[in-house]
Amino acid sequence: TLILIWCIYQAYRLLTNYNRASRLGVPLVCVPISPDNALWIALETSFTSLFKYIPFDAFSFTRYCKLGWEFHDRFRTYSRLGDVFMLVTPDRNWLYVGEAEAVNDILSRGREFGMADALNVFGPNIATADGADWQRQRKLTAAPFNEQKSKFVWAEALRQATDMRQWWERHENGLSSTSDDTRTLALDVLAYAGFQKSYPFQGKTHQSNQPITYRDSLSIILQNILVIIVLPPFLFRIPFLPRRWKRIGAAVTYFKEHMHDQVAQEKGLIESGKQGSGTLISNLVRASEEVGTGTARPNLKPLSNPEILGNIFVFNFAGHDTTAISLAYSVLLLVAHPEVQDWIGEELRFYLRGEESNGWDYELSFPKLQRCLAVLLETLRLYNPLPGIPKYTGSQPRSLTVRGTSLHVPADTVVSPHLMSLHTQPRYWGHDSLTWRPSRWIVNESETVPSDISTRLGQETLFVPKKGSFIAWSEGMRSCPGKRLAQVEFVGVMAALFRDYRAAPVPKPGESLGAAKERLLNIVKDSNVELLLQMRNPNDASVKWFRR
Repeated sequence: TLILIWCIYQAYRLLTNYNRASRLGVPLVCVPISPDNALWIALETSFTSLFKYIPFDAFSFTRYCKLGWEFHDRFRTYSRLGDVFMLVTPDRNWLYVGEAEAVNDILSRGREFGMADALNVFGPNIATADGADWQRQRKLTAAPFNEQKSKFVWAEALRQATDMRQWWERHENGLSSTSDDTRTLALDVLAYAGFQKSYPFQGKTHQSNQPITYRDSLSIILQNILVIIVLPPFLFRIPFLPRRWKRIGAAVTYFKEHMHDQVAQEKGLIESGKQGSGTLISNLVRASEEVGTGTARPNLKPLSNPEILGNIFVFNFAGHDTTAISLAYSVLLLVAHPEVQDWIGEELRFYLRGEESNGWDYELSFPKLQRCLAVLLETLRLYNPLPGIPKYTGSQPRSLTVRGTSLHVPADTVVSPHLMSLHTQPRYWGHDSLTWRPSRWIVNESETVPSDISTRLGQETLFVPKKGSFIAWSEGMRSCPGKRLAQVEFVGVMAALFRDYRAAPVPKPGESLGAAKERLLNIVKDSNVELLLQMRNPNDASVKWFRR
């Protein structure tokens, strides 16, 4: 009886939202479950092996229920329905926008199109704040994102990547832990840049059952972030839970306690007049204390302890997972495309001559390595960790113009710039828009290609896409503050891996090298979205490294 009542109620809400959406005058797609339904997300992510056999694409009624449908759909829906359509659900309606001009307008109006609060796991933060509160947090959290920090990231990325490559090189028969190892590297770089904790790189090893360090707890949290976001905290404290959930709960508790201790220690240093530790926590606490004591920015309210903790978590989440995923995809795509390895290797050997990686100066080297950066941009275009950037109209209706048509978007509507469609539409990226081709990001000033490598590289510049058609780090006032750090880390890793070395897939018995490359590409394409995009079976790809 209760199930029947629930179904009737859901049907009533779906009909109500359909009537509201029909007044907008855009194509409508009705689905029985909202993309952000917590119970559905928990079920789908907990039973991934079962859900992958459900034919979501068989019917339009179910196609859009699959978590991360945007990645698999690419621009297919927009080819069928046009630049804007509404997903009608029992919870609230989702307006998907796939026109660059309209998306650029949405992202430039940060005060009108706010963010959801899903990442308020450890406290309010810059990712979920809106209006004046967002401006306050942006000013108070800007300190860590500077060129000095970029130098630290560059040096640590080179060191970690060199160690990782040496670890890979020792396995003469190949290694299948590329995804796990790039994740470890990204965590180590984050620990050093944000918290001045230096760890030697260690390849995939057996993990202990208890989180005993900051890095252990953060790793467990980031690997299980979707479960932590969806489920209430008290569930992780139930005594008879499975061991995995208990471990998640212990990690969350340890992380909170460790961060609170660090905040208290930093405040103690300030009170005693001592110099700060220079960590991310130090930057946030000191910026907030300066406001609180009236020595700077007297009109700003200082960050509260929950806001400091919330922002630390968001910076960890954004700084680690997105970078780790981009590295894993890029390395495996490069392994499958040896011609691109040669292409970036040519640039690396020209600009980084005759020196070990610890002698590569950040300010002299990074700006020149445009081909390496192009690899990142192309990977983010097709395999962006975020399937979309959902915005929210809030309690007020908003106006929006799409292809010359003015739309009056109702209140309580999610407005989602469709990243995956924008990044793959042929009108913005050409007839081969679904092909991974980093060279599309390099523009030659001369119509003829010079034979001299120095002249050729000197004439290359980065392609600037149409505004709103590439939003890997979002755009406008709410663009990602860690964009530069992510680029620096990625390019540093590419330099350490591919200047003097090449990589190739390890064929299975009886398999040709060409077939092994094709199998590797299929492993990359077989991806799924939980909270972020990730390969289903990255460890099925065995890779061998050798000196050029």
